[in-house]
Amino acid sequence: MSGKHVRVFRTALIGAYIAIPLAVALGTYQGWLFQSSTPSTANTNIVVVGLIALVAATVLAEHAGAFERAAAGRDVLKGVAYWLGAFVWVAAIVRLVPDNRTGATVLMGPLSALMLGGIFHLSRFAGACTRSWTAAIMTAAPVLVAPPISGSPPSQEMPARNGESTQPDRVDIAANIWKIALRLLGGAAAFLILAQVLRGTSYDGFPSGVFYVGALFLGALAIRSLPSRAPALSLASDGISIRRDLCAIRHLSWAEIVGFEMKSSLGNTFLVIHVKDADALIARCGPISRWIMGQSQVMFGSPVRIPVAWLKCDQNWLWHKANEMLATSRISHRPPESNR
Repeated sequence: MSGKHVRVFRTALIGAYIAIPLAVALGTYQGWLFQSSTPSTANTNIVVVGLIALVAATVLAEHAGAFERAAAGRDVLKGVAYWLGAFVWVAAIVRLVPDNRTGATVLMGPLSALMLGGIFHLSRFAGACTRSWTAAIMTAAPVLVAPPISGSPPSQEMPARNGESTQPDRVDIAANIWKIALRLLGGAAAFLILAQVLRGTSYDGFPSGVFYVGALFLGALAIRSLPSRAPALSLASDGISIRRDLCAIRHLSWAEIVGFEMKSSLGNTFLVIHVKDADALIARCGPISRWIMGQSQVMFGSPVRIPVAWLKCDQNWLWHKANEMLATSRISHRPPESNR
């Protein structure tokens, strides 16, 4: 997220934490809340889902750096202090307030504010822990690339496979469409399993519908990827063209590319394409793609990375070929030296 989006997100989140206790106090005073000794399941579900969404938003905001960084242990102490204050407030006030709506409002308004204060700081602690864990686990590590075979001629290349062009100024690399489809179908199956699990609980309805929609979306992507015979990656004289299944950026000119690097994350190897202006490249995409590319920028040091397992080629050959064509492009665009 950009700085402007982070500020808007932080303001909206703080506004929600302020508005909820006020809404609880108003609802209690007007008699909208706690009217029945047996609250309905629908109201309970709304409260639970709302609290989960609030916690998730706070964790995400802390992970994105929306708040000023503080020691994680300090947030734990503040959260515990808020909750102890809530218990002290109930113990001190419950016998002093009248048994009517006014008394309930005096009790519930500050109580909800203190409880939410504890939730806020403990959620920030969870966000800080998540940020540390993801930085330690999901940071991509460089992969050593084997050097070319000693004594081989410069023009020697990997033999062309199905889907690869043999033209000297263009190299088309086919996609491993079955592996792409199986990954997407695996995600769709996971969404269906989660939807079925929720159907047997009191949280059936909107949450399970979200998982069904996610399963349909991934299934549609998998089906769409099967009949496509377009190359996954094309290295040509004008730059690199990338298949839409692999990256939000469809084409990069050689002038936009700084270099290439092989990196590994969570058991997968990626061809990382370092670009000159990552922020401008991310700004060209939609909101979802911007978020995905921003995460790639944090993990890999570049918003553009291609999973090598989804390509029908050897990773060492791919790295050497990409660097070879980048060097050729720089030589061809180098201004001629003036004769003296």
